[in-house]
Amino acid sequence: MDPLQGLYADLHVHIGQAMGRAIKITASRDLTLENLLNRTASRKGLDIIGVVDAASPRVLQEVREMLAGGELAEVAGGGLLSESGVLLVLGAEVETREGAHFITYLPDMTSMQEFSKFLAPRVTNPNLSTQKAGLQVGELVQVSRDLGGIFCPAHAFTPHKGAYGCWVSRLADGLGSAVTEVEVLELGLSADSCMAGMIAETHRFNFLSNSDAHSLQNVAREYNWLAMRERSFAELHLALAGKRGRSILANYGMDPRLGKYHRTYCPDCRTIASGEPPVLACEHCGNPRVVMGVLDRVCHIADYAIPHQVGERAPYYYRVPLNMLPGLGNKLLDRLVAHFGSEIEVMEKAGITEIARIAGENIAVGIDKMRNNQLSILPGGGGKYGKIKKN
Repeated sequence: MDPLQGLYADLHVHIGQAMGRAIKITASRDLTLENLLNRTASRKGLDIIGVVDAASPRVLQEVREMLAGGELAEVAGGGLLSESGVLLVLGAEVETREGAHFITYLPDMTSMQEFSKFLAPRVTNPNLSTQKAGLQVGELVQVSRDLGGIFCPAHAFTPHKGAYGCWVSRLADGLGSAVTEVEVLELGLSADSCMAGMIAETHRFNFLSNSDAHSLQNVAREYNWLAMRERSFAELHLALAGKRGRSILANYGMDPRLGKYHRTYCPDCRTIASGEPPVLACEHCGNPRVVMGVLDRVCHIADYAIPHQVGERAPYYYRVPLNMLPGLGNKLLDRLVAHFGSEIEVMEKAGITEIARIAGENIAVGIDKMRNNQLSILPGGGGKYGKIKKN
């Protein structure tokens, strides 16, 4: 039996263009399968990439052509392996009638093609990603289960399309008995496992920290470290469920304060809340019609005033995309990647002394502070990301 290995995964990446046509309207056109698998994955240091637009017929056609050309190969346990060794997991992000986003990860081309056929008559344009579908979330859970998939609430706490953020205060209220089908949920950029741990029902789920990338640059701005025996969908499913020794070893994500929906925002006077959460009305003008921030929403619906740690839950490590660190421009980042092999290698394993030798003392200090959660941050809100304060 193969030994367990630690693999890095980003399981929420969009495709901007396939077959020369738009897929995710808000995504960069150079965010293609080819660029993702042959260029960006190795630079970032990823072993597994989940593409969440695979129900699009254009994306499926491109995958078929890559299979025919030998650029991808089907894996016995599910998933598709690229020539560079990256496991491609086929997923579909769907907005249900409830107005929330969910991801279905499926094991192979056959199951995704079936899902694509199921979804096509229920959306306005099957070729475009994350269309609002004419189906209830319960139907999505059912078809995901029938096709051998993994059902996952996407960016669960965000005010725009997150299940907790815009739909329900408890998934069990919306899903009923089908909540038992949820093994894992995605935290989103403005939340972490400590915040999620303030809600009792989340103790039954494992957590994912994914990038929700709309550009190549943002791939792996959040990622996961998984214990798996091989690169396959079957092993991924075991890891996400925490079964048979496979597991999520760690979540690596942005400090929630950097997320663009972290605090409550007033659209009238553009004030970002700074008071004790939950802030339910504008602190400046009194407007009650605010966009509630993730922190404020979690505190508003929480069962506990402080997070409750659950058994063997994976630790959550705060990370900052390297291009967000003050003073670390593209040329300097290219030098670091060329020397150490990938961005994840720079963030997680590279020696601080060696980083200083290549990029200078200030950059080395910044990366060291990031690893130890010592960066000064100006919180985000209202659709604007937080910022790293210069020392």
